[in-house]
Amino acid sequence: MINTFYRPEMAPDKLAGYSRSPQKPAMLMEMIESSDLAKYFPVIVNWKPYPNKDFKIAHTKEYISGFFSGKAPYSNSSGINWSSEFGRSVRYTNASLYYAILNSLKGNVCLSPTSGFHHATPNSGGGYCTFSGQVIASVKIYRERGLSGAYIDLDEHFGNSIEESRNFVPELNQAVPKYANVNPKGSGINYIRDFESKFEYILKKIHDKEIHYVVVCSGADSLIDDDLGGSVNLKDWLSIKNIIYSELAKLDKGDYKFPTVITLFGGYREDHYTSVLDAHIQDLLLCLEIRYGIKTQYSSVYKKKSSR
Repeated sequence: MINTFYRPEMAPDKLAGYSRSPQKPAMLMEMIESSDLAKYFPVIVNWKPYPNKDFKIAHTKEYISGFFSGKAPYSNSSGINWSSEFGRSVRYTNASLYYAILNSLKGNVCLSPTSGFHHATPNSGGGYCTFSGQVIASVKIYRERGLSGAYIDLDEHFGNSIEESRNFVPELNQAVPKYANVNPKGSGINYIRDFESKFEYILKKIHDKEIHYVVVCSGADSLIDDDLGGSVNLKDWLSIKNIIYSELAKLDKGDYKFPTVITLFGGYREDHYTSVLDAHIQDLLLCLEIRYGIKTQYSSVYKKKSSR
């Protein structure tokens, strides 16, 4: 079973502009429920949203205050229309990632159905991202446990939040070493080979006991059918996930699973957004099969983009 750190407060009711990322947690969980898959993703709700002090780990006081008070330009720097409901939701999405990592350290694979982190910088949002959720979560884990993590960021767009936060948060170099923010480059076979090379190094660091957990950022916008993507097709995208889960499974010891967290990140389809959610579900079920030996009955509704 994949422990899922979800609360309804993570998703505002209304669309906040072009990006559906704010509603994505709720839409994914609804699709999991409607597909009769919920029993494989037990929802953990006994965790709390972040107070302002947690955001101060990775952001300036001015940005935090400006965002939560709805003051421009801070409130709209992410490109998402601000509302008090949206502002409240990011307290939960950011905390979800932290608690998912914390739970994974017990020897679990966890799901944090979240997006909107990896383009934020210390004093601004950007690219549909408001706060640097990876930075905050991993620095908290490092301060509390002395453990370091790696992010396999398969989002189409380079995750600059970690790199642009290193001078602001010196401990980040230990929490997420410079080699551990993995963003494959290229397209097609070149994308796959670049991923394999970088992931092989992460595996070495795991064996050297320098990396203690892995966060897989699914990134459905790296699919060629995505409105803002275009690196690999669905088959190759899932083959990359197969490599990740199969290699990490070699580190599992019975019921103890090497600490792994799956997040959602990007995905944009005006013609058929359900395909974005479907890709994420296929990814999750692949992980469930490889890491837990559970094979499910699921009928994909994924559609290729007609203009491609």
